[in-house]
Amino acid sequence: MWLAAAGGTATLLAAGWLFVRSSDAPAHAPPSRHVTASPGALAVLDGDTLRIGDQVVQLDGIAAPPRGSVCRAGERDTDCGDASANALAALVRDKPVDCSITGHDGHGRPVGDCVAGGVALSSALVRDGWARAQTAALRDSEQSARTTGRGIWGAPNRL
Repeated sequence: MWLAAAGGTATLLAAGWLFVRSSDAPAHAPPSRHVTASPGALAVLDGDTLRIGDQVVQLDGIAAPPRGSVCRAGERDTDCGDASANALAALVRDKPVDCSITGHDGHGRPVGDCVAGGVALSSALVRDGWARAQTAALRDSEQSARTTGRGIWGAPNRL
């Protein structure tokens, strides 16, 4: 009986030592700071999100309307979320994509500045009116899109 108690005590001491000892391992695995994909390894999930290989990357500095958001395009209502996703798909079609990861969103997904065929995706989507600017650097482009009624800002707009 005392042998079982000694074994239990030894196990607790070993576990305690593993818990309090210092470690050279980082607290979290370092994130990949760069993600690239050929056209075949790329999918558009929505107007501001790409699947690059096995990673989902949120485009930095923008917010695209979710699918099902209704806005006016010319004389008819349209699903602005689908239109935004289609605009992103047109930008990346048949082009390799290169993303510099700048951080992570509230869900832990990578956020990145992504380029396809020399075109900065976030900037192009805001400029063409298919996403809202979330950074000061893109605000003038959004204002121009609003003023000229491009993309989701087509008048009259319901967003």
